[in-house]
Formats: sequence, structure tokens, C-alpha cells
Amino acid sequence: MRAVLAFVALMILSLGCLGVSEQALTSPAYSRSGSPATAPTYDSSGSAALIAKQGSVSVKVPEGTLQARFDSLQESLSEEGAKLSDISYNEYSDRKQYSMTVKVQPSKFDQMMDLVKEKGEVKGISVSLEDVTKRYVELDVRIENKEAELDRLRSLYNRTGEVSEILEIEKELTRVETELEILKQQKQDLVSKVDQSTIMISMYEEKPAVSKLTLSLEGLAGMFFGAVGAAITLIVLAAGFLIPLLIVIGVLWLAYRKIFGQRKGPKPPEHKRIPPEE
Repeated sequence: MRAVLAFVALMILSLGCLGVSEQALTSPAYSRSGSPATAPTYDSSGSAALIAKQGSVSVKVPEGTLQARFDSLQESLSEEGAKLSDISYNEYSDRKQYSMTVKVQPSKFDQMMDLVKEKGEVKGISVSLEDVTKRYVELDVRIENKEAELDRLRSLYNRTGEVSEILEIEKELTRVETELEILKQQKQDLVSKVDQSTIMISMYEEKPAVSKLTLSLEGLAGMFFGAVGAAITLIVLAAGFLIPLLIVIGVLWLAYRKIFGQRKGPKPPEHKRIPPEE
């Protein structure tokens, strides 16, 4: 009996999902092509497409003006309503650089880019446009399907009385609710990406070239005598270590010769010790 009820519940869920998907795609809010029939307007041109706009710009400023110009740029952007984030400062071997991320309304995108260009010499610039209309529609359909599936699971939960079935439905409820929240967050992120254009800004100044090293005669003499003094110190330290070591080695060698040196070679015959008769 439990198996039959579970099979019936799954069939209802499957047929319901198909029905909602078909209904969502044929409803007045969406055309069969998958694009919104009455999509909201996100840009100043009145276009129905949802466009995410991003850009990046790099400017070089004269030496010694980086801090002042970057502070001035931040002030100008803030006055125009831009949101500044991820501000960082780095020093490299050849430059000092500030970087930051700016969020602006799409209608003010070009104006913000012009503000950055005015602060220095443009060294790099890029602008990208992404049509996210299809993704937006797909997320809407998936969210509607998940909400319908959630309603059916809640209805089944209220009708059933078996503990095992209740536990199984609760498990499915948790899964669907989690998936629904993820889809809603993805849709919100997409809307935010369209509502707020992003500009990556970097401003830098080159470091002055390192001058060649020049030393006076006094400096050279000081370096020479310092090197000589260091060499003498090393010699004294080496001698202080080696002399005692050589003495110990010499004593050990003499002792070795004295003990083992006399045993070398055969003992001469006795008759050779007696002097010959005259």
C-alpha cells in the first residue's frame, strides 16, 4: 500500500512539473521563443533586452600626483552616486598603483568612464555588453516550477498520515526549498548585474629610475680597509682554530711513530751484531 501511494505521489509531481513548464512558456508573460513579451526596461534606450554592462580602464598619472588624483577621483565618483569597493594600493618595481571597483547605474556608465579618463593618460580601456534576457526567462520558469512543486508537496504532507511517508515528503520539501532559494538568489544576482554596471579602475604612476651608484675616494678607501679588516679577522679566527688542531695531530703522530714505528721490519740476526775478528 505504501509503495502504491509513493508511486502515485511521484506521478502527480512529474505531471504537475510538466504542466507548469508548459503553462509558463505559453503564458502572456513569455513568448514561445523564450524571450519575455513584456520584459522590464533596464537601460535609458527603452530596450526590452536585459543587458549587463561591464568595463575596465587604466590611466597613468604624472609622477608625484597619484595620491592627489586618486583622492579627487573617489570624491567625483561618490558625488555622482557611484558605489566604490575593493580599493587597494600596491607598489611594484616600476610603479605605484591604486585599484578599485565601481558600481554605477547603466545610464551613467559613460559619464563615469569620462571622469576616469580626465585624471590622466589612458593606457587601457575595454567595455563589454552581455545580453542576459534568456537566462532571466529561464530562471523565472524554473522558479515557478519549483514553487508549484513545493505547493504539491505541502498538500501531500497535509493529507498523509503514515510516518514513513511524512518523513519522505519532509525530505523532498527540504530539497525543493533549498533549490528554490538558490534559483531566487541567482535571479537576484542577475538583476543586480543589470541594474548596476561594473567598472574596474586602475590608476598608477611610474617610479623614478634608480640613479647609478657613485662613491667618493673616502668611501672607496673605507670599503677597502673594511674588507682588509674583515679578511684579517677571518685569518686570526682560522689560525686560532687550526693551530691547536695541528698541535694535537702532531702529538698523536709522534706517539704513533714511537709505539708502532719500532715494530716495522724483521729483527736483524745475532751474528751481525758481533764485530768481526781482526
